[in-house]
Amino acid sequence: MKKLLYGTTALVAAGMVAGGAQAADKIKIGVGGYFYGYLVGVSQDDSGPGGGLNADPGNNRRGHHINREGEIIFTGKTTLDNGIQFGVQVQLEAEQCGDQIDESFMWMSGSFGRINLGSENAASYLMGYGSVAASHWSAGVNSPGSRFHTTGGNAAGFNTTNAQLTSDAEKITYFTPRMSGFQLGVSYTPERSQDIASYAGPAGNATSGDQSEVVEIGANWTGKVGDTSVGVSGSWGEASEEVSSLAGDDREEYTLGVKATMSNISVGFRYNNDNQGTSAGNTDREAWQVGVRYKSGPWGVGLQIANNEVGQGAGAGSDEARAVEIGGSYSIGPGITMVGGVQMHDLSDSAGDRAQENEATVVFIGTFLGF
Repeated sequence: MKKLLYGTTALVAAGMVAGGAQAADKIKIGVGGYFYGYLVGVSQDDSGPGGGLNADPGNNRRGHHINREGEIIFTGKTTLDNGIQFGVQVQLEAEQCGDQIDESFMWMSGSFGRINLGSENAASYLMGYGSVAASHWSAGVNSPGSRFHTTGGNAAGFNTTNAQLTSDAEKITYFTPRMSGFQLGVSYTPERSQDIASYAGPAGNATSGDQSEVVEIGANWTGKVGDTSVGVSGSWGEASEEVSSLAGDDREEYTLGVKATMSNISVGFRYNNDNQGTSAGNTDREAWQVGVRYKSGPWGVGLQIANNEVGQGAGAGSDEARAVEIGGSYSIGPGITMVGGVQMHDLSDSAGDRAQENEATVVFIGTFLGF
């Protein structure tokens, strides 16, 4: 697989040299991005004077807070005389966090397809179809940036069905051209780490507990079935355990997804399975989400249901998180969307630890700005 990706890059580069590669214009950078903020009220389990089994996750926590997130995104591209495009993207977090630069990568595309190189999600993530957010992606139960309640360290606390084996780790990805509605993508990630210093040389390949040499494959099909627009996706990824261990195993993940839109109604579903890199029994993570949304003009309303279950070992049961969101949105102008809704969460712990179990009701309202 690595040879295939390297070979593809070499062939494209050779074609550029042979076909003339002068660009009409040097790359110019444009600025875009988004910012959103929510006022949140939450009622959750909050009894218990002590810790451990005696305290609920909401104990001594406020019943309201402000949730916000944003990114400034720099993008640029140019087209060579032979039609091949080169581009770059850098995503700057709008607040100081553990990863100030979210994603940064370069790409090239043409009749051969597209190649991404750098810190970016894998083909398995980028090509996935799935659950429709009830209100907006920034607030749904699958949101990458919003968690309105307290999970208490529960292993199943965050609902997501996205392929997450390598996230934004440094990788190379190739996408085929779309043919008859079908497209294939392949990603290779040497090490599941982001922002590796180029001057540090190659990372170690015999680190205990580390999973590396990751190959991820994504595929999807989109087309029409009668008056309905349909998209179907699937992905598979596997990482190699660097040092064999008694309970360890190569980590493997796969997803299945579908979306359909007819007139003003959209529905979607996605399933994710991750063995979490262990060979022990009852350790898989299984998650699914389903959503339906109705949109008419500037208005949109929807319902989203999610379930996430993580096995805690042979005979130990599972941690489980169930979530429902009823929400809506209203576009008041270009790039300006008002968002609001209600979420209900139910977290259960395999051992019955109250500190990791929670029932929460969340009410939120806010604004999403895209620019």
